[in-house]
Amino acid sequence: MNKSQHKYSGILTALPTPLTADLQIETAPLVAHVQRLAQGGATDGVVPLGGTGEYTSLSASQRLQIVEATLAAAGDTMHVIPGILSPGVGDAIDNARAFVRAGAKALMVVTPYYFRPTQEGILDYYKRFSDAVDADIILYEIPYRTGVSLHYGTVDKLADMTRVVGIKACNPDLAQQMRAAELASTKMAILTGEEDVAPLHIAMGAVGAVISSSNLVPNQWQRVLGLAMEGKLAESVALHATLRPLIDAIFAEPNPAPLKLAMNLLGWGFGPDVLPPMQAGSAALRARLEQVVPALISRE
Repeated sequence: MNKSQHKYSGILTALPTPLTADLQIETAPLVAHVQRLAQGGATDGVVPLGGTGEYTSLSASQRLQIVEATLAAAGDTMHVIPGILSPGVGDAIDNARAFVRAGAKALMVVTPYYFRPTQEGILDYYKRFSDAVDADIILYEIPYRTGVSLHYGTVDKLADMTRVVGIKACNPDLAQQMRAAELASTKMAILTGEEDVAPLHIAMGAVGAVISSSNLVPNQWQRVLGLAMEGKLAESVALHATLRPLIDAIFAEPNPAPLKLAMNLLGWGFGPDVLPPMQAGSAALRARLEQVVPALISRE
């Protein structure tokens, strides 16, 4: 694979948060899983506390516990990029400073939501965050969850005026993604967050992916990324198509419930439950995953 000029690139795995039967966090399975990913060598970094990690349903102390456990498990083997999914600047900065004190060097920070800010408001938000927190920043744009979209001009400006070094792009508007890549791909790492169309984002300038299904099949995702970055798009798309049954299954019900079911089938101890207001995956989905997961795991 062609080496990216960007520090944060490759396969960055969005980690779920393990829970006990009474919905308490449990760090031992998380530590074991991070170590498993590190030893496998196909994972370039991990992202605890994104949407997959149920950031918004955890308390501040629970979030910090997850970050500390992940950092300890990863050591110097790969990037650890905790998510910040707070709607406002005060809570975002408080959590970010705690994560940085614990040892985090980079943070994935979602666009501020609920208030539906203007592009100028978004610029001001990230500038204030950048001034207050000593860490690299990866923007997280996911408008179908937040109701807030980043204009490609805003992305370009943030690369020049803040600590922003990357963006997890979950905008299904491919034209928007292409314009952002044209303007800013030399200034920041474009990272796809859309597993459905990842090879296309890579062809447009993405240098990596922040994804959930790489918890299960990191080697196959690394090959999808590598082929696309080498210009072998048809081969990348063909390999990606073989992952389609898994992608469809783990997003058939709200994330991360299906992923946790899949990991539970493998005996990884993450528990099948999710925190309210989410609901655990259905029996029908479990049966579906029982058909899909073993075949794909056997190719790892």
